[in-house]
Order: sequence, then structure tokens, then C-alpha cells
Amino acid sequence: MKWQWLVAPGSAIYLIPLVLLVGGAVILRDRTATNAVLRWWAAVAGVCVLVAASKISFYGWGIGIRAWDLTCFSGHTALSVAVWPVVLTLLIPLNRPGWRLVGAITGAAFGGLIGYSRIPLGAHPASEVIAGALLGCLAAVPAARALGRSAPPPTFTPLILLATALWIAIPPSHISGLSSERWFAKLGAKLSGSESLVERRRNM
Repeated sequence: MKWQWLVAPGSAIYLIPLVLLVGGAVILRDRTATNAVLRWWAAVAGVCVLVAASKISFYGWGIGIRAWDLTCFSGHTALSVAVWPVVLTLLIPLNRPGWRLVGAITGAAFGGLIGYSRIPLGAHPASEVIAGALLGCLAAVPAARALGRSAPPPTFTPLILLATALWIAIPPSHISGLSSERWFAKLGAKLSGSESLVERRRNM
């Protein structure tokens, strides 16, 4: 399997706009769901902040757990697990509760697969993928419960599916070039006042 093709659907530059778009569509259909959507957005934002903080603290100060080979949360894993189960649930009609459960399970499996792909790609060890998955679950589970009786307009689903297909079709090399990792590394070094970046092989 070409694991590189799982880079795009786990990328923050795709998932964050997807969260905003799907949540906005839910509010457009049902204003009473606003608070639930806002909680989901806040949870996803929290995931992003914690992932960024873990990476910056490692690159700047070498903070991590050496025995576990754990330096940070896997961002692709955390965001995928936080987003895909909720999105796939919301895209299934409200009158299909059984299929909505299938959507949640499929989304969780897809998020897990994206997380696993980070290991053969050499982006993260298993410990960081597991940490990312646990962080993503903390955001996804309460969001899925809060949005259990919500859905975007029916005509919205084909649009999201088309956008997802087009995004995933982008060559993996184009996505990897947009990685935020180097920015976290530079920021960590700048904040810590270090002249050189902390590297995993040297410190973990």
C-alpha cells in the first residue's frame, strides 16, 4: 500500500477547513446545534494547540519521554481521529441511526489507519501515534454525542465527498511540502534561544 496517499486526508490544512465547513453547514440547517458545533470546534482547536505545544517543547527544550520514544503527539493521528468519525456521522441522514453508527466506526477506523501510516512513513514511532489517537478520542467522543441529532443539509454531502476526493487526489509530494513541522522546529529553537534544533536521534 502506498501510505503516502494517507498524508492528505490527515493534514491540518484540509481537516481544519473541513471541520469549519461541516460545522457551519450544520448550524445553517439547525441553529439549535450552534453550541454543540462550537464545542466541537473548540475541542479540535484544543487538539491543534496541544499538538503544536508538544512539538515546540521538544524542538526547543528536548522535552519528551525517552523510555517510550515519545516526543510529541502525532498531529495527523490526533486530528484524523478527532474529525473523521464526527464528519462521517454527520454526513449520514438523521433517519438512518444504524448507518450513522457505521459512519462513526468507519471514521474511527479511517483515522486509525491514517495514524498507523505515520509509522511506515517514518514520521512517528508507535508511541506518538497512540498518544495522538488518545488525544483525538478526547475530542471526538463528546463531539459525536453532542451532535448526535444534527446533520448538514442533505445536498451538502455530495459537495463534501467531491471536495474530499479532489483533495486526496493531490500528489503526496505537494502536501508534504506544506508541512508545518519545520515551523514548529524553528519556533521551538527561537523560543528556547537554542542555536541548533533538538533532533530525535540525538536526544531520544
